[in-house]
Amino acid sequence: MKITDIETPALIVDLEIMDRNLTVMKEWLSGKKTYLRAHFKTPKSTAIARREIEYGASGVCCQTLSEAEVLANSGIREVLITNQIVQESKILKMINLLNFSDVKCLIDNLENAKLISSLAERKQKQMGVLIEVNVGMNRCGIEPREALNLARAISSLRGLKFKGVQAYDGHLQMAEHTIGKEKKMEQVQKVVEVIRTVREDFEKAGLSLEIVSGAGTGTYKYEYPVLDEIQAGSYALMDWKYKVSAPEFDMAATVLSRVISTPTENRVVVDCGTKACSTDSGMPLVKGMEDVRCDIRSDEHGVLNLGPNANKVKVGDIVELYPSHICTTVNLHDKFYVIRKGEVEAIWPINARSRFV
Repeated sequence: MKITDIETPALIVDLEIMDRNLTVMKEWLSGKKTYLRAHFKTPKSTAIARREIEYGASGVCCQTLSEAEVLANSGIREVLITNQIVQESKILKMINLLNFSDVKCLIDNLENAKLISSLAERKQKQMGVLIEVNVGMNRCGIEPREALNLARAISSLRGLKFKGVQAYDGHLQMAEHTIGKEKKMEQVQKVVEVIRTVREDFEKAGLSLEIVSGAGTGTYKYEYPVLDEIQAGSYALMDWKYKVSAPEFDMAATVLSRVISTPTENRVVVDCGTKACSTDSGMPLVKGMEDVRCDIRSDEHGVLNLGPNANKVKVGDIVELYPSHICTTVNLHDKFYVIRKGEVEAIWPINARSRFV
């Protein structure tokens, strides 16, 4: 099947570009003491997670329990849920996953830790946990100075196995767009110093940190000296907005659309709306076309506004769009059409799509 035969709209992955991205990351990490824990919340496809492991990832992290279930049930052994699991029914499901995979989660308060411990003890299990430390994102996570006390408090909980800390700076991943490169680097260095201080505090207290995890596609190059593992996710597929922060990776994913109407000389309508391409981080860019602006405001329609130097298109032509946010775009589709040199080589299910719980 050729790319032109795919029914649109559809999500496309250029395998050669994605593999090149995986190679760039693998070669960059070569010889370093820091490992990659590839983040599953971006591709949501175990086919891609397995490929990342083939290219050297030591494990996978994910954001929800149901994503962890998909990973564990597919045989992936090393999984970190980068989130707090607090509902009792979910905790019991998470503990059951230990029969199939080494699943760990985050905690940032003692009550949650006690509940996980008691339920794990009931199942005669030990759940690995990392303490989440707030390094400026101001989402979940305790303040860095409180991490050591929480670690001491949970060390006596028999149903838990303290593994380390997570220090994720999501607010800085694409900060070039908001505060500029120079100020971003200043903030990144502050995060590095916070992580270094936390490590030193634990060492002085005689408590071992097996894992210090954090960073992402936009900060891994700057924080790796103080981390045991980085949580890059978008690097494999990328989007146009993230590429500003990590230009070494190319955009491997596009939304394939088709021209369905040409109402005027400078207005073209494609069959890709907000149900096929997310716009939460901005409008998509059009691949291979200059002097064109994409405007997606409707569920099923997208408008291409053509400038005087834009290529002319006709009804039935295909148009590829680069999303501004690949993670939320992936979650709109059931499968990836995997192409190589314009031919469909495979169809990979996005088997953790819409796994919100």
